[in-house]
Amino acid sequence: MSPLLLGAAFGAVGAFLLDPELGRRRRALIRDKVTRGMTEGREFTEAATKDLQQRARGLAASVRSLRGGRTPDELLVERVRAKLGRYCSHPGAIEVTAFNGRVVLTGDVLASEQEAIFDAVRSLRSVEHVDNKLNAYESAEGVSSLQGGTAPDRERFALLQENWSPGIRLVTGGAGALLLLYALARGGFSGIGALGLGAVLLGRASTNQPLRRSFAAAAARYSASREREAA
Repeated sequence: MSPLLLGAAFGAVGAFLLDPELGRRRRALIRDKVTRGMTEGREFTEAATKDLQQRARGLAASVRSLRGGRTPDELLVERVRAKLGRYCSHPGAIEVTAFNGRVVLTGDVLASEQEAIFDAVRSLRSVEHVDNKLNAYESAEGVSSLQGGTAPDRERFALLQENWSPGIRLVTGGAGALLLLYALARGGFSGIGALGLGAVLLGRASTNQPLRRSFAAAAARYSASREREAA
């Protein structure tokens, strides 16, 4: 960038932030956004790290069980919790304990999900018995632990789920960023392909929405802006 353009850019930023009437408010808004962004980024990183650690433990437990060894209780609990996330809309409302292949489920659950949860946990390798001590409710009304939640995705492949876990988002977003860097350094037809794929992966990871939904939302915003301009 030439010194002239650089000076013009700094001048515009200074005028925007140091305006006598609106400068203080603009600086406060920017400070609040930066602080909120840093907090959200830290929380996301912590959640992604925990998610990847749990997946690694589950994978280690699966390999161990395939070799014929007994799965340690703490790893079996991690595998059960991972399974609950696919069959239960409120996995945090369920406590899981394990001892020598015996799994105990306690807590609250929707009655419509109880049977599927029990069958899914019982189907896990190394689970010899499931002790179902769940409190089943026909409705979440009046049950604090069953408020909110998300619809379970069952056994769909992680990348085909509508809502990606923090770990999947972190890994996929990182892969998209690497592809973008490769495209900038490589150029040519291969660079164009890497650019497109990297943009898709990074966009999907950042929005955590299926691409068709993101495109539909963008199209709706564009249509609304055109209507406002025409009005």
